Amino acid sequence: MYPPTPRVIDLATYPRAEILKAFANRAMPQLSVTCEVDVTHIRQVCQAQARSFFLGMSYAVSCAVQSVAAFRQRVIDGVLHEYDRTDPGYTVAREGGLFSFCDGLHLDDFEAYCREAQARMAAVKQAPDLSVGAKHHMFFITTVPWLSFTAFTHPYDPLYAYIPVITLGKFTPRDDRWMMPVAVQAHHGVVDGIHLAQFYEALGAVRLP
Repeated sequence: MYPPTPRVIDLATYPRAEILKAFANRAMPQLSVTCEVDVTHIRQVCQAQARSFFLGMSYAVSCAVQSVAAFRQRVIDGVLHEYDRTDPGYTVAREGGLFSFCDGLHLDDFEAYCREAQARMAAVKQAPDLSVGAKHHMFFITTVPWLSFTAFTHPYDPLYAYIPVITLGKFTPRDDRWMMPVAVQAHHGVVDGIHLAQFYEALGAVRLP
């Protein structure tokens, strides 16, 4: 798999250039929203395949992220770029209520994605990683399976200002469906409400093989 490739966006032709400028130097330039998502299909497929629900859900999130260009846009050294692909980064639970970061890889093939994710998550359980660095080509997924929350906000880090963070909550039954809160935190300079709506629509449309 080739590494994600960024292309420079010419602000002279970028329709949101003034909006980007308006939010670029805000003390807190991010917006966040939480929506309930029907995860019945993903849960059923993962149960039928004896597969981790997180693998199925993170794959669906990763596919949805790829489909929204604004979620793949980053300002790097003052220049706006758009990646042709962004890779997921996970938080992985460890013993004692601790966690590790884990740099993942987006793959369109579900089976290949699951194998790659499982191998990487197993590795950081043995050698935890809490390092920071250049991760513009990534987006982050974290999970809080103990809470069915209605809102979620992460600490703001200018280093990762333009990297979307998706938070998965506790899924709960409702009638004959299973619902889960999914929160998104993103930079308002590149992501608006319409892009959030596109992400949630794409997420709800993902079907696992």
